[in-house]
Amino acid sequence: MIGRLDRYVAGLYVSCWTLSMVFFAGLFGVVDFFGNVGDLLDRSQKSGQGAAIIGRFYLVQVPTIVKEVAPFVMLMAALITVLRLRRHNELAAMQLTGRSSRRVLLPVFVLSVVFTGLLVWVQETIAPRVAVEREQLTAQLLKGKADWTIDAIHIKDAQGRQFSAMNFHVASGLIGKLHVSGREGQDRNVSVSGSDAVWDEAAGAWRLQDGVREVHSLHGGELLETGPASLVVTDVRPDDLLTYHRQAYDLSYDEVLDRSERYPESARYRLLRHYHVTYPLSVLLLVLLGVPFVLRRQERGSLVGLGAALLLCVGFLLVDTAVRDLGNHGSLHPVLAAWLPVILAGSLGVVLLDTVDE
Repeated sequence: MIGRLDRYVAGLYVSCWTLSMVFFAGLFGVVDFFGNVGDLLDRSQKSGQGAAIIGRFYLVQVPTIVKEVAPFVMLMAALITVLRLRRHNELAAMQLTGRSSRRVLLPVFVLSVVFTGLLVWVQETIAPRVAVEREQLTAQLLKGKADWTIDAIHIKDAQGRQFSAMNFHVASGLIGKLHVSGREGQDRNVSVSGSDAVWDEAAGAWRLQDGVREVHSLHGGELLETGPASLVVTDVRPDDLLTYHRQAYDLSYDEVLDRSERYPESARYRLLRHYHVTYPLSVLLLVLLGVPFVLRRQERGSLVGLGAALLLCVGFLLVDTAVRDLGNHGSLHPVLAAWLPVILAGSLGVVLLDTVDE
């Protein structure tokens, strides 16, 4: 049953969460705007849309901003809630009713789960929808390009061949230069190169201009055959190139799952399958890690506890980034790279929370 004290603590936490989100998201936006204000104003005027296109540019940035600031927002909101409860001895008064500190803060933990669910919803529905438009506006306003162009993409297709696309124009789907190479048989390496490649859906292949097919011996690299080529048959489509380039949280879990099944040897997709689960958990665990630092200290030491909790948050994110980078490069098993920071944070959080009074 939700009592009056629960509603009071919940309302306090929601107000702190809202203020924290406005502060961190606003700070992120202001720093970005003033860092690019010259390009934004100049190119928005040239486009003829003025402030409207700048507003649209920052609107599609919102999912990325939410993802970036979520750990700090959640942790700061919880910490400020505890500090406000202790400021006028409200926490002590609530404890006199027979409630433990953990019971008093139960609405904080429950609402943290709710807001983590909101983060997952943004990740799965909003971020994938606006990712392409965000990159296109970035190319137009910050790089001065009418078309979003990805300089280089190097992936392997389902046959294990190296697929290298240079100057991929996203809007038109045109690849400036394409090179595909891989082993054929036991002692031959076949490569196809060409320019101005476009996807032919009916043929299931990339149609080339000035294409050249070369066959080299696998040992020694001797040229065995050469000739023209007009098509490259592969399962790599324009959407696959775009998906590979997009950031982790620009992909929904379904998209990651589909790619990991098509490319089972890719460490990146294997890691992302788990990271889509572990990142929201890590945001939630930071609350469990940070609250005891403030809760266990007296009033005079609360700011010290606040600083320690924030440093812990930064340290956790640095470890998470480093371990994930090792997983992406194959130096660490992808599953371990995704779950190790969460396991460590969860274990430490349980220990710290257990030191708080019952």
